Amino acid sequence: MKDFIELELNIKLRLITMFIALGAFSTVEGSMTIYYNQHMGVGITGILLIIGSIVSFLTGLLAGHWSDLHGRRPMIVSGNLIAFIGMLFAILANTLFFNPWLTFIGFMLESFGSGLCGTSLEAMVVDLTDSESRKKVYALQYWMINLAIAFGAALSGWLFRDYFDELLMLIAVAYLTNLIITFWGIRETFQPVKHHKTHQSNIFKAYFQVSKDKIFMIYMVSLIGGSMFNSAVSFFLPVHLSSTFRTTNVLGMQVYGQRMLTIMLMLNTILVIIFMPIIRQFTKNWSTKNGIVIGTTLEGAGLVLALFSHSFSMEMIAILLDTSGEMIAVAFLQVLTANLMKQDAAGVYTGAVSITYPIANFIAGMVVSGTMVYGDYGLGVVMIFVTLLTIFPALIALKMHHQRLLKLINR
Repeated sequence: MKDFIELELNIKLRLITMFIALGAFSTVEGSMTIYYNQHMGVGITGILLIIGSIVSFLTGLLAGHWSDLHGRRPMIVSGNLIAFIGMLFAILANTLFFNPWLTFIGFMLESFGSGLCGTSLEAMVVDLTDSESRKKVYALQYWMINLAIAFGAALSGWLFRDYFDELLMLIAVAYLTNLIITFWGIRETFQPVKHHKTHQSNIFKAYFQVSKDKIFMIYMVSLIGGSMFNSAVSFFLPVHLSSTFRTTNVLGMQVYGQRMLTIMLMLNTILVIIFMPIIRQFTKNWSTKNGIVIGTTLEGAGLVLALFSHSFSMEMIAILLDTSGEMIAVAFLQVLTANLMKQDAAGVYTGAVSITYPIANFIAGMVVSGTMVYGDYGLGVVMIFVTLLTIFPALIALKMHHQRLLKLINR
């Protein structure tokens, strides 16, 4: 609580609005695939998920560029308004009449609006913090994300089937609340007019400028590797546990692959909520290098063990290792990401970072398809390479960044 109170007002409001939106949207997010499948069929559902991924990919790029051109606040206000309108569409499509296609359009508007908000708010954090304060902000943000998701997922399990309409209304109220908070409480942190000479009004030229930043491009490889840790939980673990996990009885309850996955995900969230503040205090004086190496190694070792194991006890050890590493690494990696950005173009840099997630998911999907050849043991081997791919480019970029800073100091 003390860490939160000491934060700058804009960052406090950023965390509050993030918690409100994520907590509300998590009540339906994980189950929308079920909704589309029930009402539109599995074939259409697959196409809709692909369209959703493309929208998310493009939104990040557009939001980053626009926030540098027009400022952070207009994008955040517009994003909340668009997301609110999208949820109104979804409410109409499930109350006054029934139209799952209109529901999908509403959720695409929500995705676009929340993407505008998220990217611009991330750039705002870069605007308002330095290297030291970012570690505290990102650790607290990570903790609040897990708490919000846990809250939303708990409500979803009880309410999604019978109270879907009410959950949509809850999300609409959440975005309306955030719109009011943003409009009246958040101030602008970036003045585009002061940086107009360094900005490219053409989006392709803007991102081409980012691509010429050699250090950041090397680090992008590490970011894709880091994103694949999340993809592994969504893609690799379900495949492995459903095919090779040995069903067992624990405290009188039968635990099979799907239940084991649920237990691991729940344990991960609970551990983060309980122990993240302790981990932050324990690691606050660590160097960026040590935080990344130790955290990523533990996280990678946990996932590799999970993908090679078949028993309940080994999977539990694996998730403990994975979560411990995740709690250590996340803040250090996010701080390094912000430190490597050029401050007067944080928007496009943040937009560039946003594409690492769909790239990682695409690669993970390809790897899963390859299990027909190398089996799910191959997933564990892939995670070894992913761990190395996350660590070494990050260390190379960190070293080059320090060298660049020394050159600037010695001029």
